[in-house]
Amino acid sequence: PPGVRPPAATGAPPGGPPGRGTMRPPPSMMPPPRMGAATPPGPAVMAPPTAQMSQMRVGAGGPPPIASTPAAGMTPLVPQPGAPVVGPTGVAASNFNQMVPPGGPPRPTGPSAPPPGPPPGGPPIPPAIGRGPPTMKPLPGILNAHPGAVADGGYPAPAAPPPPTMHPQRTANGAVGPPPRTVGGYPTYPGQIPPSTNGMAPQPGAPGANQPAIQPRQQSSGGGQRIDPAQIPRPAHDPHAEPIRWDSRTQHGAAAHPPAASTSFIAVDRGCCNPRYMRSTMSAIPHTGELLASSGMPLSIMVQPLAIPSPEEDPIQVVDNGDQGPLRCSRCKAYMNPFARWLDHGRFQCNFCQATSECPREYMCNLGADGKRMDWQQRPELCRGSVEYAAPAEYMVRPPMAPALFFCVDVSLAAAQSGATTSAVEAIARTLDAVPEPARTFVGICTYDSVIHFYHVHEEMARPRVLVVPDADEPYSPLPAGMAVPLERNREAIDAVLKQIPEMFANNRHGAPVGTAAVKACVEALKPVGGRVLAFMGTQPTGGFGKLSNRAAQAPNVGAKEAEKEPLRYLAPADKIYTKLATEAAEYQVAIDVFLLAPAQYVDVASLGTLPRISGGTLYRYPGFNTQLDFAQLHNDLRWNVQRPQGLEAVMRVRASNGLGVAEYGGFYCKRTPTDVDLPALDCDKAIACNLRYEERLNDGGEAYVQCALLYTTVRGERRIRVHTMAMPITSVLGNVFRAADLEAQTCDMIRKVSARLLGGSASIQNVKDQTITTTVNTLHAYRKFCASNNSTGQLILPEGLKVLPLYCLGLHKSPGMRADAHADDRAAWLLNGLCSPVKMCVPSVYPRNFPVHRLVDECAAEGTEFPPLPPVTWLSAEKLEQDGIYVLEDAREMLVWVGRQVPDAVLRETFGVDHVDHIQSNAAALKQLDTPRSKSLNAFVNCMRRMRSGYLRTRILRRGDPAEAHFYAKLTEDRNIAGMSYVDFLCHVHRLIQNKFQ
Repeated sequence: PPGVRPPAATGAPPGGPPGRGTMRPPPSMMPPPRMGAATPPGPAVMAPPTAQMSQMRVGAGGPPPIASTPAAGMTPLVPQPGAPVVGPTGVAASNFNQMVPPGGPPRPTGPSAPPPGPPPGGPPIPPAIGRGPPTMKPLPGILNAHPGAVADGGYPAPAAPPPPTMHPQRTANGAVGPPPRTVGGYPTYPGQIPPSTNGMAPQPGAPGANQPAIQPRQQSSGGGQRIDPAQIPRPAHDPHAEPIRWDSRTQHGAAAHPPAASTSFIAVDRGCCNPRYMRSTMSAIPHTGELLASSGMPLSIMVQPLAIPSPEEDPIQVVDNGDQGPLRCSRCKAYMNPFARWLDHGRFQCNFCQATSECPREYMCNLGADGKRMDWQQRPELCRGSVEYAAPAEYMVRPPMAPALFFCVDVSLAAAQSGATTSAVEAIARTLDAVPEPARTFVGICTYDSVIHFYHVHEEMARPRVLVVPDADEPYSPLPAGMAVPLERNREAIDAVLKQIPEMFANNRHGAPVGTAAVKACVEALKPVGGRVLAFMGTQPTGGFGKLSNRAAQAPNVGAKEAEKEPLRYLAPADKIYTKLATEAAEYQVAIDVFLLAPAQYVDVASLGTLPRISGGTLYRYPGFNTQLDFAQLHNDLRWNVQRPQGLEAVMRVRASNGLGVAEYGGFYCKRTPTDVDLPALDCDKAIACNLRYEERLNDGGEAYVQCALLYTTVRGERRIRVHTMAMPITSVLGNVFRAADLEAQTCDMIRKVSARLLGGSASIQNVKDQTITTTVNTLHAYRKFCASNNSTGQLILPEGLKVLPLYCLGLHKSPGMRADAHADDRAAWLLNGLCSPVKMCVPSVYPRNFPVHRLVDECAAEGTEFPPLPPVTWLSAEKLEQDGIYVLEDAREMLVWVGRQVPDAVLRETFGVDHVDHIQSNAAALKQLDTPRSKSLNAFVNCMRRMRSGYLRTRILRRGDPAEAHFYAKLTEDRNIAGMSYVDFLCHVHRLIQNKFQ
């Protein structure tokens, strides 16, 4: 459009937010400073207590006395020097450099401990980097009005990409022929590609094998047209070579369409906030609710107020107005922002409610000839879309709370034998060295089997005491206060307790574990101060308060098609106790994090996940937990949990300008009032969805405003108010709305709505499938009807900005959350993750990236080449897998390394350290670090993926023919399988539904 300049491509080194020397945000939100040569802290070897611990019995029962000597089988807690840490963008400092010790992860001490094995593969995670938008690549076609439209069922070859622009071009993208016949529920057409057998790649000479990359339409034996799979729409791959620079407002002051969330960009705040913090499903909104309804698209805002910016972006500035606090509208209480209009030196008109308010005398300033204040560039709230205020005393009902961590560890027989107890204790001990603000942080320790054990330590006590709570049906805190003690002053006593826990319960023979009761007792202990409960569960809590059973086994045993029609009642909490417990914890500013280390198949994730969902915590799951493979991920997850930017005792509210209102919120939070979101804890990895509604007609040609205000406490004990403001143009032209559509935000909104509906326990898979298909068809039908009405109804016309919406819809249908054959816990974990994930993490969960990595050495110019740029990706189809190749499939949650049967032995030896592909075992394989070019390149690539995701992605190696290989093929979205039709068939199905709406 006129006045919009293409973004300048500027390089940005990988890394995270600037260090303390360059940032002015609240200190607790800042990562540790960068250092050139980081020196790890000294060994964290735990000293045993000098005397035998005393044991005070509360009620009845209790464990045996704790031995005065250290555990014989306990691994010394010595960190590995020089290892980087999982974390945010660019965070790498000396106090992060503690990872798995040279001897590998801790060994279980139970009688059934697994044999020794190699340590977890791959180095710990370096920091993540930001990404930016891809260049638009419209597919040219044969119609002048809509270049992307193609008649008679074919797709043209893609043309060279045009120069990058700020707004998607108004082009359609692709057409298919008339709707196919359906046989057995799947569309068929003459000459179609037969589905792969059991997910196997087609053999040479079979239909669909050795197809050229782009081929024209071919005549089938039946005389019909065949669709070339090489030319149907797919997501553009961004190699992340260079991030683009994006201004939130143009030189003329107009709003700019944001870059894609999954790409690399550097945002410049010109008055509208960075899209990392707030992103709308459409950057320009309709002027009426009727026009929005006719478009078929949702109007939602994805808010991630504590997101980590790119290291090249300016940090959020802190404003301290003293006791008078931030300047706000006297009517709607919106905060001052760049879009408020100043009438004179002391009065301004609110851009949200149009009311006129006066400012304090200290804030007055003369206006210039352009109507702006003379000091508008000196005040961040007048020129920046994101700003943070130091909150005065009137924003506090009590002094800011101090961080408190209460660790709750499962020491039951099953947990001790699987290694979950030892792994949890070892991870906790190493993480204590990385806790920010140790002088202000409080720590408590609790263990449980059939009873609950609290460990009371204090600097004035000669030896710690064990307090036993035997009543698991009505759990309580053994002391009204003081169960959490200052970390810095009691570090030696805490280390001594942690070191002896695995040996104490190595031969435990107590009854059913009471995990939920232990969590409730920890919440009771934290009520006076607030904080966070970190529960490590090695098995399903089958006893005491909130006991669970295998509800998935009670489901009717029917076929896949019949199962899709049955309501998934096991996705709702098994008992209202869980919702009540989480709500009670949130009221006392206690968040609950759950680490599921159970090797068993079912632990009822749906019920246990309710605790972090309502309290603002995080759910971590390690299916089939294996100490050798999963300890590195557990340690990194726990370490990042306590180190990441986060806010405590937070309250968030979203405001919209006249004519718009907030309909509902979605995410991990506690809702006690209709307008506010209560968050005992909010971190940088979580987003809250805000659905907007129309209350009246908007002014065409104007702008609508949305503002998010987050009141929270930093880890340093500072009360802050973070404010993000965004502006969206208002239009009466539906074509402009489709141009402004944000595909990734709409996909995220679709995932969240599906997750919320299924987790309610009353919907079936078929219900949500119909819901997503209806949304997709209504959107594409609206574009076809109102923006491409001059073309034949036999063509499938796709808007440029939403050209792969059907593919993402199909990927959602085949995800673990909606597959009929998915395990109950896999489904619940996927849905809970989708309910709180930010936009950039949602698309990979439904359409992963598959990288051929067997050519990395050949493509790298020199040994040890760093990533990005990333190698190209392949389609998610078994037909694109070469039997002599190695592929890494990444979906933002895990990485699967697939090894073909015909990979040369020399390549296997240099990459994995084995002589034959059969020597790779998926249940014990780990990515090794070898002194070979191939191994170094593969490890560098895996670490790059972890940096981009800011997490230690679970990595598994799967060889061709391994039984676990089915997990890899289930993620090949474009192939037909038990979860749904192929991508080509689904496009034909969507086309037929669109045609039916015209009849």
